[in-house]
Amino acid sequence: MTKLSAHVFTYEPSETRVSSAAPSDPKLIILAAWMDAQDVHIAKYIAHHQSMYPNAVILLIKFVMKEAMLAPVAASAVQPAVWYLRSLINAGDLSITPDRPEILAHVFSNGGATSMQNLYVSYNKLFGQPFPLHCTIFDSCPGLHAFSTSYNAMIAGFPRGLLRLIVAPFIVLMIITSWIWHIPFGFIAGEDFLSKNARVLNDRNLVKQTNRTYIYGKADTMVDWHHIEKHAKKAISKGFNVRKEAFENSPHVAHMRTDSERYRHIVEETWNQAIATTH
Repeated sequence: MTKLSAHVFTYEPSETRVSSAAPSDPKLIILAAWMDAQDVHIAKYIAHHQSMYPNAVILLIKFVMKEAMLAPVAASAVQPAVWYLRSLINAGDLSITPDRPEILAHVFSNGGATSMQNLYVSYNKLFGQPFPLHCTIFDSCPGLHAFSTSYNAMIAGFPRGLLRLIVAPFIVLMIITSWIWHIPFGFIAGEDFLSKNARVLNDRNLVKQTNRTYIYGKADTMVDWHHIEKHAKKAISKGFNVRKEAFENSPHVAHMRTDSERYRHIVEETWNQAIATTH
């Protein structure tokens, strides 16, 4: 893949492949990866999409843990992705007002949700328009603040053993501090990033979307599946076309590994519904 920045990468198929692309396939696939995702794991999802849509351009946005606490850094991290997307529009590879979607967004966990909401907000600020028409798959997101899930998500990046025992108290302190800062002193601190994710991802002034699918697991210990269903319910009330796919025994961002055939069908059916939707 071509590196645009420390957080943004692209894959562009050869001209021969592009010219032979089926008109019904997505032209651009956005992968908004989960927090601190390892390349070896991201590669599995890239390969998954390439096996389905080999002629699509892939735009990968990574998210690192420190950005969760630094909103300006998280916002600036997506800027190369915004400008790359706009370059595709300016070059005529994407339409600014397509009759049907040309973009499939695949968003993973709260890290990916943060990247995606920053993409929406930044695009609107720069160009005064909602993000181009697309469909979205939310995998294990978006979630809201809860002590247990926040702790599990943050501790997961540390190996079991002495190091985890050392950092655990600091993570607990960080979660409590964040709660105090954003709840009693919210009028000073402003909106916490998870609440902002939930709000922006359901903002029809920023999000121009044909349909969306939520994929989530009831065995997820890092994002409460009830939070995801709550977000889906809110999306329906806002007029979004929503599909929910719950995996009973699937942990966090592991649904493709749990049942790869079902996962593949969900992705295909989500995209097929998108292109069948007139806008």
